[in-house]
Amino acid sequence: MRRLQPLDEPLPATFRWVASLPPEVRPLTLLRQFPRIANGLARAEHDEDGSAGYLEALLNDRRGGRRGFPLAVYTELLTLREFFAGHYPITR
Repeated sequence: MRRLQPLDEPLPATFRWVASLPPEVRPLTLLRQFPRIANGLARAEHDEDGSAGYLEALLNDRRGGRRGFPLAVYTELLTLREFFAGHYPITR
């Protein structure tokens, strides 16, 4: 049996999740270039361990041979990790 492919367009819940973040933390490039990953992060929003693990898996290639993300997306993922860990300086 085939596994379902992740939806490669942003879901309404993903847009709501992104909008709920402070403007300087919103992963807009990720949302445009990798909507399925943004959907996954939005889905894991209420699971601290799950979202932290998912972010770490995205940032650190454990399978080998992957190209990695464009710099802008990688930077957004790092910013999200810092924000969720409570280390991101929020300016208002």
